[in-house]
Amino acid sequence: METLDQSMQVAIRRHPETMKQLKQVFAGGIAGCVAKTSVAPLSRVTVLMQVQSMRPHKFADGLNPNNLYLRDSLRKIHREEGFRAFWKGNVATMVHRFPYTAVTFYANALFRRQLLQQPSTARLPEQMRHLIAGGGGACLAVLLVHPLDVVKTRLMVQTRKQYYSGLLDALQKIYRDEGRPGLYRGLGVSLCSAVPTIAVNFALFDEFSRIYGDLGLQPRPRGHF
Repeated sequence: METLDQSMQVAIRRHPETMKQLKQVFAGGIAGCVAKTSVAPLSRVTVLMQVQSMRPHKFADGLNPNNLYLRDSLRKIHREEGFRAFWKGNVATMVHRFPYTAVTFYANALFRRQLLQQPSTARLPEQMRHLIAGGGGACLAVLLVHPLDVVKTRLMVQTRKQYYSGLLDALQKIYRDEGRPGLYRGLGVSLCSAVPTIAVNFALFDEFSRIYGDLGLQPRPRGHF
């Protein structure tokens, strides 16, 4: 009977490209979580600045927003909510980041193969196929994990008065109070932002990798993902 280690070795030999993609997804997920955690205080200040005009009761004099400058905003968060408040919503961010990265990379690779196999799309320029595949992967990822993005934002905008106690509590309360549409608020804007950004990212990454390879700066097989 094969051990787990032996089974993994067999899987790696049979599907080297798939295993390589899985390693890239896992490494990308870890890197994304570390990066997001590192800049979480800045992310929270950004969100508070974006929504402060909707919360006039939080203005010091009832007229002028509190969160106008970075340093003052950071001090205000620390004074009113404590040090841990800088990372409010970060758990939801990390839970969102892993599936988002995984779906984006996997769907991008899948769509590239499908576009290459279909006669009607195989004739398209390679750059165009990569652009379409990257956009399709981003679209699918946003559709699947957008509720986590909504939860993350709701948690981040909370200050001293807490309505949501955590990730699961926020999911339950949003669904109870607003129904399914509440979990997809802002979906259109997210799609308009993420799809072209990631599509261009994937397409340009491959194009510049080939250019560097042609110049002898970074050898890379053509068409490698």
